[in-house]
Amino acid sequence: MVFNPTGESTSLSAPIGGLNTRDAVDLMPQTDAIRLDNFFPGSTDVSLRKGFTNHVTGFSAAVHSLLTYHSPTANKLFAASGTAIYDVTSSGSLGSAVVSSLTNAKFQFVNFTTSGGSFLFVVNGADAARHYNGTTWATPTLNHITSSNIKNVAVYKERLFFIMKDSLTFAYLPVNSVAGNATEFDLGSVFNRGGNLVAAGTLTRDGGSGSDDYIAFITSEGEVAVYTGTDPSSASAWSLVGVFKIARPIGDRCVVNVGAELIVITESGFVPMTQMYAESETNYAKAISDKISGSVLTAVTNFKSTFGWESIIYPRGQFGIFNVPNDTSGSFVQFVVNLNTGAWGRFTGQNSYCWGLLNGDLYFGGEDKVYKADNGLSDAGTQIQGDAKTAFVYYGGRGTTKRYTAIRPVVSSDADLPVSIGFDVDFNDGTSVYTPSAASTEGADWDTATWDVSSWAGTVASQLVWRSVADIGWNAAIRIRTSTQAQSIKWHSTDIYYEKGVGL
Repeated sequence: MVFNPTGESTSLSAPIGGLNTRDAVDLMPQTDAIRLDNFFPGSTDVSLRKGFTNHVTGFSAAVHSLLTYHSPTANKLFAASGTAIYDVTSSGSLGSAVVSSLTNAKFQFVNFTTSGGSFLFVVNGADAARHYNGTTWATPTLNHITSSNIKNVAVYKERLFFIMKDSLTFAYLPVNSVAGNATEFDLGSVFNRGGNLVAAGTLTRDGGSGSDDYIAFITSEGEVAVYTGTDPSSASAWSLVGVFKIARPIGDRCVVNVGAELIVITESGFVPMTQMYAESETNYAKAISDKISGSVLTAVTNFKSTFGWESIIYPRGQFGIFNVPNDTSGSFVQFVVNLNTGAWGRFTGQNSYCWGLLNGDLYFGGEDKVYKADNGLSDAGTQIQGDAKTAFVYYGGRGTTKRYTAIRPVVSSDADLPVSIGFDVDFNDGTSVYTPSAASTEGADWDTATWDVSSWAGTVASQLVWRSVADIGWNAAIRIRTSTQAQSIKWHSTDIYYEKGVGL
């Protein structure tokens, strides 16, 4: 039987504008999504995220840190778990610890190359600082400071800068040094809100006559002191550029560099330092996370004190990850931003305390394993659950009700894949629960259930099938769910047929 839809037709792209939890549903752009779980908004389509595979197994405690070593000749990955550090460069079962008898596994680190070699320098604010030189782990001699009080570390102008625990003091080493006499620099008189230093990071800002490099020191109260220069001991070679206020940072891993920009994870979102400079701390629209501010606010309200807030840039995938706790017992979500378009999605099912890159590949540390992310089509053998819902769109204008008669999602997959399709009107949300099955291609009819299920496979052209609907409303939204451990899926667009109402 041939189905001939009636009325007017229009076509909308998939929600490439990404997740929007900021705007009222009545005012949301039609390319945005109310829900976008495990779907990534690309430039031309929305795709189900890839899965992850087991990389190293056998940990007896959660993996709280992934530490990456880079040198001109070698790259290695280390994992800190419980009271030890392990080499997890190669996949397989966990080997012997390379560092043991630690107080905790929550490290911050940098890579730093000197004339003496390339070093991975790690600190956790409880144990003596350590470094790895490509062959050996060692405890460097740091004079004039207590090494175990270093809680964070940064590199600026060929020096290591240390953030000292429970103070407004940083310390620094001589140029091109990983040991020796450290000099302290007290910032107590620079800040007027108290608290303690949390982190430091570098940024580049165009001052009008060329770009300049700066280092920013960030306190627990959200004050930021920006300095420039090469030698903190010299008034002629070190100067304060300015002090400004942002929202309070979250966690010790609150900074990430994106090119010349320094992004800080704060209670008001993920804020770029070069844009916040000289701005009011209440100018939340400057946050790159502005469009998902509703989601960030919920996470901050409930879990800002929970370990696991962290960010990483993944160039191969062309996205940035902001890891956020989803409860207090090891559940996490990732807010993922398209680095080209700025659109956001949310990844679930990847319970990750920390993230790392090795040879361009993405990894995360879980409860008892290190996983390789963005790899394969399942979550270590379990199904990836995708769930998306578009904005409510006033097809044909706001002034009339419409009778929706048919929809045609344009979806492609590389193998047989059941996809459930839902249709909501007037800000409603489907109440029936449908759990898609990768083994089944049978589903309910449109007139008997909220969800329809169909097997989608092969090329985009083979999916151009109209499906009848019978809903009346001012606006409508499309829902798509899928569950798979063997296929990829891309959502390209959706076609709608509707008839305008006449009169009141």
